[in-house]
Amino acid sequence: MKYREGVDYWVIPVEFPNRASPSVAVSNGDGTFTIYLNTLFPPEKRAEGLRHELTHLEREHFFRDDAELWELEAEAEGRLRLASPKRTVYAGGRDIPFYEDAGDFLRDFLRRASRNSLEMLREAGMLPGGWPPETGD
Repeated sequence: MKYREGVDYWVIPVEFPNRASPSVAVSNGDGTFTIYLNTLFPPEKRAEGLRHELTHLEREHFFRDDAELWELEAEAEGRLRLASPKRTVYAGGRDIPFYEDAGDFLRDFLRRASRNSLEMLREAGMLPGGWPPETGD
């Protein structure tokens, strides 16, 4: 989504009580946003902060409930790209799965494991015989 300053969001320089952050974006509750820039920071840092907050707006982070705050912040900083609720793609293209529970992890691990790895797990008594079930391919 493309946002336009003065229509969809406003930028207001203000002196924050500390240097915890160079900027913050706040929803106005009507689909518009206000971005506050901390004047305790130099102009370059405020510009970085503005770009960061605009990334939150463009990627509609205020409307997402399928991601944790740290994921949204990392995406706004360009460290990762949220692809779906269950998968995250880090900058550079590395795909990292997120699992619902240990069973979900185990199913994915066994699906990806080589036959040799599965046999070694069976021999060590860590995998029951016949597991995982043959898929026919």
